[in-house]
Amino acid sequence: MKIDFLEYPKTIKILLAIYVLGFAIGTTTHVLDLLNHGLILNKNVPTWKNIYWISLTFLDFLAIILVLRSIVPALIISNLIIVSDVLINTNWLTFERFGNSDDYKIVLQIIFGLYILSTTPIILRLYTKYRKSHSTQHQV
Repeated sequence: MKIDFLEYPKTIKILLAIYVLGFAIGTTTHVLDLLNHGLILNKNVPTWKNIYWISLTFLDFLAIILVLRSIVPALIISNLIIVSDVLINTNWLTFERFGNSDDYKIVLQIIFGLYILSTTPIILRLYTKYRKSHSTQHQV
C-alpha cells in the first residue's frame, strides 16, 4: 500500500520534512558541483569516488521522491545514502578527511546522518501504528 506524504500523521510529516530538506540540499550541492567542476569533481581521488558523488545527484533526488511516495523504501535508501556518504567522505574509519577548510560540510553530514539513523525506528513505529489504524478504518 502506497500512502502519499500528505496523508501521513503530522509527527511523521515533520520528521520526514527534515529528510526532504537534507536531501534537497544534497541534490543542489551535487548539481552545483557538476556545473562548476564537470564530471571529474576531484582529480585527486579515485575514479569510483567521483562516480559515487555524481550518482548522489540522482540518489538524493530519488530519496526525496520516495519520502513523498513510499515511506519504507524511503527510509532504506535514506540510510544507505547517508551512511555511505559519510563513510566515503571521511575516508572510512581513518577520518583523514578532517583538517580541510570545508570540514563544516562533513560535520553537517554527520549530524544529518545521526538524525536519519535515530529517527528511522521512530518513523517506522509511528508508520506501523498509522497503517494498522488506517487499514482498520477501511475494513469497517
